[in-house]
Amino acid sequence: MWVATVVSRAPRGSYGCDYSTMSSTPLWVPLVVAGIGVAGTLTAGVAGGLITQRWSDRRESDAWAREREREHEHWAREDEARTFEHRRQAYADFYEAVKALARTAYNHGYGFTEEPELPEGWQGDAFAKLARLEFYADRPVATAASAAYGAAWSWGQFGKYDDPDDPDFYVRQQKYDDAELEMLLLMRQSLSIPEADLTLPPPGYSYEVPQVEHPAPIERQREQQRQQTTLDRDTPVPAEDPGDAQQPD
Repeated sequence: MWVATVVSRAPRGSYGCDYSTMSSTPLWVPLVVAGIGVAGTLTAGVAGGLITQRWSDRRESDAWAREREREHEHWAREDEARTFEHRRQAYADFYEAVKALARTAYNHGYGFTEEPELPEGWQGDAFAKLARLEFYADRPVATAASAAYGAAWSWGQFGKYDDPDDPDFYVRQQKYDDAELEMLLLMRQSLSIPEADLTLPPPGYSYEVPQVEHPAPIERQREQQRQQTTLDRDTPVPAEDPGDAQQPD
């Protein structure tokens, strides 16, 4: 007896494809890929923004640093200008004060003052201005100014009243003149005062050797002796008259 066997087949598509044999991709895979792409884009954007912000902060910091440096330089120039003005004023004030101090000593030595004694505190103004000068001046100017003040004070303090023939009067006067000249030259150099002709002396001074108007007594005696010796040597000796000679007996 024959038995018929029925074999079932899967239906075919219109194109003859067998859908039962195709594998399907899970749904989470494209989602993960899309998420990675979005994350990468966000990360790149954030990183780029951070880098840009850091560069901007650095440029701003450099700009602020340059601005602060310019401000410090401006303040330093103002401080230097202000200090220079104080120094210039201190120099001028002390120069006038020490000149007045020397003038008082000169008048005292020549007897141009009413009292034989110097007034009380006659050096006070010059001393106070010397202290202010030493605060602003450099070391050479301060040293020269102190020497000029000491010379002027000694000239008046140890000078004799109304006795210009005193040899010490002119010694002290010359010492003060030298100290004042040294101080004036250093002051002008410190203030950067240009000289039109460096061979010329400062105003009121001369490079010529001063002539001593009142020589010391010993030098005066020596000068008189030299003059007398020269006069005796130059005086002709009269010749002996032959007729006055004694005739032999």
